[in-house]
Amino acid sequence: MSRFNPKALYQLVRSLQAQTMLDAMQYSRSVRARNRRFGLKKARGRFTSLGKVTSIDKRAQGAVIHCENGHIELHFLSAEILRVRVRQDGEFRPPFSYAVERIDFPAPTVLDGEDKQTFSARTDQLVCRVLKNTAGLRFETPDGIVISEDDGGMTWREREVRWTRKLPTDEACYGLGERAHALNLRGKRWELWNTDPMPYQRGADPIYASIPFYLGVRADVAHGILWDNPARGYVDLGAEKSDRMTFGAEDNELRFYIFAGPTPQNVLKNYTALTGHMPLPPMWALGYHQSRWGYATEEDFRKLVQEFRQRRLPCDVLYFDIDYMDGYRCFTWDRKRFAKMPTLLADLARQGFKSVAILDPGIKVDPHYPIDEEGQREDMFLKYPDGTRVVAPVWPGKCHFPDFTSAPVRAWWAGHVMTLAQAGFAGFWNDMNEPALIARKQDKTLADYVQHDWEGEGKTHVAGGHNVYGMLMARATREGLQKYRPDKRVFTLTRAAHAGAQRYTSSWTGDNVSTWDHLRLSISMALNMGLSGLPFTGPDVGGFAGSADGELLTRWMQLGCMLPYFRSHTMKGMPHQEPWSFGEKYERIIRCALEMRYQFLPYVYSVFVQCAQDGTPIIRPLFWVDPEDKDLYSVDDEFMLGDSVLVAPVLDQGADQRKVYLPHGVWYEYGTGKLIDGAQYITAQAPLDTLPLYIRAGHTLPMWPTMQFVGERPLEESRLRVYAGSGDTSVYEDAGEGLDYQKGDFRWSYFNCRFLPNGQFAIQWRRAGKYEPPYQQIRVEVVGIPSEPEMVEIDGQAAPIWYFENGVVEFLTKSFSEARITGRSHRSEKAQQTILRPPKK
Repeated sequence: MSRFNPKALYQLVRSLQAQTMLDAMQYSRSVRARNRRFGLKKARGRFTSLGKVTSIDKRAQGAVIHCENGHIELHFLSAEILRVRVRQDGEFRPPFSYAVERIDFPAPTVLDGEDKQTFSARTDQLVCRVLKNTAGLRFETPDGIVISEDDGGMTWREREVRWTRKLPTDEACYGLGERAHALNLRGKRWELWNTDPMPYQRGADPIYASIPFYLGVRADVAHGILWDNPARGYVDLGAEKSDRMTFGAEDNELRFYIFAGPTPQNVLKNYTALTGHMPLPPMWALGYHQSRWGYATEEDFRKLVQEFRQRRLPCDVLYFDIDYMDGYRCFTWDRKRFAKMPTLLADLARQGFKSVAILDPGIKVDPHYPIDEEGQREDMFLKYPDGTRVVAPVWPGKCHFPDFTSAPVRAWWAGHVMTLAQAGFAGFWNDMNEPALIARKQDKTLADYVQHDWEGEGKTHVAGGHNVYGMLMARATREGLQKYRPDKRVFTLTRAAHAGAQRYTSSWTGDNVSTWDHLRLSISMALNMGLSGLPFTGPDVGGFAGSADGELLTRWMQLGCMLPYFRSHTMKGMPHQEPWSFGEKYERIIRCALEMRYQFLPYVYSVFVQCAQDGTPIIRPLFWVDPEDKDLYSVDDEFMLGDSVLVAPVLDQGADQRKVYLPHGVWYEYGTGKLIDGAQYITAQAPLDTLPLYIRAGHTLPMWPTMQFVGERPLEESRLRVYAGSGDTSVYEDAGEGLDYQKGDFRWSYFNCRFLPNGQFAIQWRRAGKYEPPYQQIRVEVVGIPSEPEMVEIDGQAAPIWYFENGVVEFLTKSFSEARITGRSHRSEKAQQTILRPPKK
């Protein structure tokens, strides 16, 4: 397998748009001239600290601490969320933030206390102590566990601000958005500046999505920090000094939120309560997505559709990359290569394919292009300090850039999105929205001094316009789809993001590379995005740049079918990576991975709903299961999908087995039903056609028959695969599309599994909600029954027909309240002891 040569992409750009390269050189010369005129000076000199506390004004939800050189505001939004602000002028007007969605939490009871050394403000969940001689902060749990303690504290230098805290030796570090690194981020300095590295390798920083949210995990407590400052900045997690952590930004107010914990789940629940939850996507968006930069004609798409359906390879979504446009002009399509675009999209839809179109922010400068002419006339584009419009090179050549920090601009963009939706596109993919330029490395984005409206308040590119640009473009795109289809759910995808982006969009991990190391990176990157509050994410399966082979694509497909976002995408000029590209041997195994995704869809959907409701990530690191087990803090070659499924993909070339760590408890091997004690490493046999999966004992997996796309046919039968043991599972159902679920048209099913003293195994099923699913029959498969039962009962009546084979009891039924399996008397006690082995710790 060949390695990717970055020069290949440069050569491709040159061959596609020679004029664009000329524009890039001219742009770089113009930047140098403007820098001399408008360039912002770097802050110099020493940082100023707050000094000693001089007085304290107590407030209902906190206090204002007056110090020698500045002022601190402590404001408890809730018992678990504390906002900290520092200003030199002491003017604490309500702050504006694109990251924060709501602050109207029920007011907590805040108590205060004071002695000669400290002032404290506390709720029943979090204590903040202020040291009077330094104005340093210490955050504690009510029982005295130190969550965070200043080490240098809050300081500033001209417009630059920073906050430094102690970094305990046992604290593992997560979050911060998209990082091409192992799961635990400790020991590095991470930049907060969305960047297009085109493409990236392990260790590259920054890349596309910088989210200034940090999750710290220790055995006794977890906490979160939202650095609510969108300016160019950084987070030092022990790089300069191993026991010290620093947030820094080049501009704006020093403001952060601290989330008390005590568990990672509590932290994410409160973080997403503040910054917003992921909207529930349409069910089809959870299916398989196929993309390539290079599907350039109507015939390409019709042939693609024919191959998928004839080969019986499930797929729901096809992507239109920049080749569909007329000269890369947004909101157009090429009238020669796509002469009847609405007809094509309608034909694809009839065959079960949703179409997603790419949109870049750059609007081609062209007097004959109505979008640009209208944007100039209506004053929609970013400007320099002297009022001239920004012009910079992207795919179309010279471009203007909408100012998405302006509400009228977002509405204007949304209106044009509606025209493409009217043509038949079901979703939109926002790319190049860091924003990225085709220029020299030092000029890969807009200049620091570019002006943004910022909802009428005004702000420069470096002070925030840059880092929120992609998120607000996604917001405007989403609003356009919502206006055109107000009764439908929305699917949008973004490359760049900021805190709170989960309210508007899903994401992917950008331009990765077809290597085994990038296969491995897919897990840690997706996990940290979920731990940053943006959970609907995944990689370009197979790698965007470079040359995969059949083995790599197959192993990546196996991993991808268990990730939140499941798309294969590759670059023009590179070998094709459709599921059939490497021959029947690999196609057959990839088909199994695709079918598994569709069989697992009702379970995956339930996990999405949990995330949409309380911020719990869709995929979770193993420490989520047991935060007290420090050995799990850096495990990033396996993960949990929801509460029930542990995924341990093969990540090494040529491997047919791998070591798997199973957390404490009892687990079943998915393929064989073998029962395994947790809290240990095992060796999983994993030939190329096997993805190692493990299911928690006592959990229930809802499953569907294989379909070629979501909604291919009415669902006549559902399947419940129950893994014998003691446990609870929640399953969610609704129509999978539309907004009726917001009016109560949904159903929750609660499954409780347990053994009874008489040796019976019982499944209780409790339901809530008014949704009536289409299926009338349920196939129940109970895995882990060691010998043929004596009886199967459904709601107190003997089941008319049931089967037993290889440790699985199977029966057909309609909805029930309780099912019981009675073991044969001389075996029941042994069977119960076998299944209910106490978990090892």
